[in-house]
Amino acid sequence: MGLGNEECWAVETSRDGEKWRSLGKAWKSPGEPVLMHVSVRFVRYRQLVPAENSEWSEPLESEGDLPMTMVRMEDRARQDLWPRDEHLGLPMLLPGGETGRLQAFEHASDGSSWRYTLEFRGAREG
Repeated sequence: MGLGNEECWAVETSRDGEKWRSLGKAWKSPGEPVLMHVSVRFVRYRQLVPAENSEWSEPLESEGDLPMTMVRMEDRARQDLWPRDEHLGLPMLLPGGETGRLQAFEHASDGSSWRYTLEFRGAREG
């Protein structure tokens, strides 16, 4: 195990597009979208690994009031959604900065509640 070809992206969120707060670092494979458990108006990001980019992306504004967001960093696209079967296995960044892989997701038809399972992995470099 190890880093392999994974990329690391710094992610920030904002309610007003002016004051930014770190959501964490999203680890993903090249070209892979990232799910985020965020319901804020704006998201922005920049790549840290394998090559650091000092410029933040343009802020991506929310499309609605769903609690999950999928961001395609390379395409500079955001979609608020309820994850479905095709999203299983994707990385999900949680507030606080942990990134896990989505294993299962379900929600009430009225959107009042949801439940999901993530898998977390780790490795020691050495």
